[in-house]
Amino acid sequence: MAYPYQKNFQHYLAEKELADVTITEYARTLDDFFNYLHRFNWAFSSDPSLDNILENDVRDYLSMLLSQRELKNDTYNKILSHLNGYFKFLFTHELIAHYPTVALKGLSKETLQPTIDFAWLAQLPTLLTDQRLSYYTRALLLFSAYGFTSQEILAPGFAELAAKLPFTPVERDFMHDLHVYLQPLQTLQNSTELFLKTRLDRQHPQLTAPALHKYLKKDAPLLDFALTPRKLHQGYILHYLLQHRSTSATELQQQLRLDPASLDYYRSLLP
Repeated sequence: MAYPYQKNFQHYLAEKELADVTITEYARTLDDFFNYLHRFNWAFSSDPSLDNILENDVRDYLSMLLSQRELKNDTYNKILSHLNGYFKFLFTHELIAHYPTVALKGLSKETLQPTIDFAWLAQLPTLLTDQRLSYYTRALLLFSAYGFTSQEILAPGFAELAAKLPFTPVERDFMHDLHVYLQPLQTLQNSTELFLKTRLDRQHPQLTAPALHKYLKKDAPLLDFALTPRKLHQGYILHYLLQHRSTSATELQQQLRLDPASLDYYRSLLP
């Protein structure tokens, strides 16, 4: 599968008189990066626009390389250099509106492996009452704490599943406030769903993943953890495993919807 603007970028690299082997390495990196986005980044796969690739998306990919492929730092830095060169080309040729790798730095000789944060789960009651955060951000945190992925949360019919959850008093209060907030939107869209567009679209009223990411991006500076659906779900998984150490692998795979290799990976992160 060709990555976006592949021919243009390879022509650009050739004009810089890079060796064929180097151009091939660029292609290998970019093929892998875009395959990763299509498989694991629902926001991009549902709307594969280059402007939907944010800095956190690149960070997630790089973190995956470190945690699952055990790259050496020099290999990591080479891959980051490839990605940075590609996005710099797109940005300087006005093919994208922002430059997602501009703030990313390479690794020194010694660095800590990336961690999965689940401290936000203990902070959830406070987060749900923090009115600086959008209702959609707080709702994502709440449903992530019950183990749902963003794909499930944004899918039609999720409101019926949410109504059956055993909410705490604080969570019930938030859900009441959420329904009050949503009432005008639900009337506008003629829908009872919980994540709705603010503009009239009765054929497709459901909020899209890219639109949700805009809310998260705005709220991210207010928090001290990564506000991305994938990281939140990973945090839930790790926390669940800590609370269920004696549960069998078969039960864990069923409960967490993990294949054996993924379960082994998360178990390897347990202290």
